[in-house]
Amino acid sequence: MDYQLSDAQMTFWKKHGFIVLTDFFDEHIRNNIAAWCDELTAWPETPGKWMKYFEKNINDERQLCRVENFIDYHASMNEIARGERTIHLVSELMYEPAVIFKEKINYKFPNGSGFKPHQDAPAFVSFNQRYHITMMVAIDNCTLENGCLQLVEGGANKPEILPQEKDGSISKDIAEKLKWTPIECKKGDVILFDSYLPHYSESNRTQRSRRAMFITFNKAAEGGSKRDEYYQDKREKFPPDCERDPNKDYSAGAAIYNVANPITEKTE
Repeated sequence: MDYQLSDAQMTFWKKHGFIVLTDFFDEHIRNNIAAWCDELTAWPETPGKWMKYFEKNINDERQLCRVENFIDYHASMNEIARGERTIHLVSELMYEPAVIFKEKINYKFPNGSGFKPHQDAPAFVSFNQRYHITMMVAIDNCTLENGCLQLVEGGANKPEILPQEKDGSISKDIAEKLKWTPIECKKGDVILFDSYLPHYSESNRTQRSRRAMFITFNKAAEGGSKRDEYYQDKREKFPPDCERDPNKDYSAGAAIYNVANPITEKTE
């Protein structure tokens, strides 16, 4: 059955550019999403399939921080990401049909790094699309201590890209003036936000993981689904470690696909 947003929820969305849903997924998904994530975590690095990215934690250890391009290989995660119920919800917020653009899981294990203040839109402009909505699904409880998502309230209806630092994050002087709101949530809760909404997260200062699935959608009218093209381009310009040519410089690709992220650009 489709999820119906209330008038109050739609009003909040129009004003703030994000919305939090605590009752979108049923108990089956809530009870199993962490185990499904564990399955992805255990998959080996495999060229040409799912894409695993790593960071160096505070102990200078190689640590998984992201998995992408996995729903073709996992039926349950695929249903979460592009099942009819999800597509209907995002289409309602877009006021027109939506299609999936990409998916990822951000892993924030103990000592895992955060994400600098940024907007998602700059990473998507090369696909000639102007507007996206991302749905975050909490795989673990998200708290201030483990680095929950922080958003700018009232940031909706502002389709503009803010001035940036060299790494693609929002200019520090602007980020310091923004009013940030931490969004703590439970496993299975959902946060939806548009691609121009500034957001960031702190590092994980606890001994438990903070994992979250992020599924991004675009308007079907803006060229249909660009998911295959997105991953083809990313695999070429900023591939996972197991696909990298040690003699090739990927810094240009990092400027597109590693904006404000903790992903290690070069591994030893």
